[in-house]
Amino acid sequence: MSKSLAALVAMILAAPSMAIAGPYLGIGIGGTRTESSLTELGLFPSPPLPPPTVGPDPNFTGSDDFTSTDVSFDVAAGWMFGWFGVEVGYTDFGSAEQRYALPESCNPNPGGGCQSREWTAEMQMSGWRAFLVGSLPVSDNIDAYLKLGAMNWEADYAGFERNQLFVPGPPIAPRYTSVNFDNDDTGLAAALGVNLKTGSPFSVRAEFNYYDVDTTDLVWNAQLMGMYTF
Repeated sequence: MSKSLAALVAMILAAPSMAIAGPYLGIGIGGTRTESSLTELGLFPSPPLPPPTVGPDPNFTGSDDFTSTDVSFDVAAGWMFGWFGVEVGYTDFGSAEQRYALPESCNPNPGGGCQSREWTAEMQMSGWRAFLVGSLPVSDNIDAYLKLGAMNWEADYAGFERNQLFVPGPPIAPRYTSVNFDNDDTGLAAALGVNLKTGSPFSVRAEFNYYDVDTTDLVWNAQLMGMYTF
């Protein structure tokens, strides 16, 4: 036990001599998972009635869970001082979207027809982030790292209702109503990953990120990044 502990301490003390120091740039692509609810997002469907009766649709009995995955893009720049460093970056999280079928209604009178409604909720988010970075060698070619910091995020929210009336005779074009608003805030950000060194200024990162966005239960991102160290 004591020999293993001594070996670990020796490795940590020797690590700065093997560290890659200096500025770096990176670009990455990955996937973002968003988990929330229509209530949290402020996108719960409303009946098409004039004020003051506008409000959550009392006939909506389905789940208001909102989950979506989309492609993300990322750029980063930083500076390593041995096995510690700082990093800033920008992430485009793509578009999170989910559709919900609303209850149909029919007019029993002759020629009354039926009404079909569909609600689409959408969230588009991007953000600037700043991290403190800590790195530790796993082998000669692989480093493991942890990042902790904050992200200033901006999100655009939209809800669209497609209202289709089916009656005898020629088809009637669907009607669309929508609501749009935006929000921004700053929240906790954290990441962990591994960096695969190639023996040249180029390396490859595999990274998992977590972001605290107050209108969601969970926003996480997994990505691969190509890095260049000067």
